[in-house]
Amino acid sequence: MQNRHISFSKIILLSLLPIFLLASCGGGGDGEDDSHLDDNSSFTLHENIYMPKRGTSFSIVLDGKIPADFSGDVVDLDAFDTSAETVAALHAKGKKVFAYLSVGSWEEYRPDKDRFPKEVVGKNYPGWEGEKFLDIRAVDKLAPLMRKRFDMIARKGFDGIEPDNIDIYTEDADENNGTGFNLTLEDARKYAQFLIDEAHKRHLSIGQKNAPELTEAYGDLFDWALLEDPFYEKFAPVFKIYTEHDKAVFALSYLDNTSKEKFLREYCTQAVPLGYTAILKDRDLTAVETTCPKH
Repeated sequence: MQNRHISFSKIILLSLLPIFLLASCGGGGDGEDDSHLDDNSSFTLHENIYMPKRGTSFSIVLDGKIPADFSGDVVDLDAFDTSAETVAALHAKGKKVFAYLSVGSWEEYRPDKDRFPKEVVGKNYPGWEGEKFLDIRAVDKLAPLMRKRFDMIARKGFDGIEPDNIDIYTEDADENNGTGFNLTLEDARKYAQFLIDEAHKRHLSIGQKNAPELTEAYGDLFDWALLEDPFYEKFAPVFKIYTEHDKAVFALSYLDNTSKEKFLREYCTQAVPLGYTAILKDRDLTAVETTCPKH
């Protein structure tokens, strides 16, 4: 669980604008308003699904303050707060862009918050103010909402989706019913299949976010993986199936769990033989980052 948190005719024009346009386009007032979620106009599908290969460089910024440049070839930004113009500007610089989206929690600050039926909104998500668990068993009720969100992501020109909180079933693993819905791994599997199918219909790639228990069954279906603290929590090797098939694994470590020195000394040493792209970030996911030395 990470912190919180076009008009396509403009693309050619944007590619000619100075570099400072990128910083001015991100965050703040250029996000998706509620009206766009009702826009049923056609959007441009990518001809092919982008599948990042093993070792692809990666950057993620979710604090709404878009830097002028990124070190990664893949850039991960908030689906709602990032404009189509920002995505196009990044494409003009040769970047691929993923859309961060929580698929397992209701967030009170999203423009479509009132469209979620009350019965699918569960208990508060501990540690995340204004956020509640979703009943991922109710795919039929969540499907129309997620499809609208995926449509928005496709219209903006994103290349892929980072689906956060697929792993909320772990909140119920100790039978304390932390989500309010007694979710199981099987519930997560069914929901994951729905998300994969909907992303691919829109020619969007989609990654496995944590949830190592899903890897054996869904490692062939997800297009890449994004892991949080996999070395600290010792589940990194489970995802080797991805890099063995030349799929990228982006391994995030957080400064509240490890130091920069330990990251460079221990985690990079583990990441290299696995073929993972390791990156160290603060929990707020600002632009500040540390990457492993190139070999």
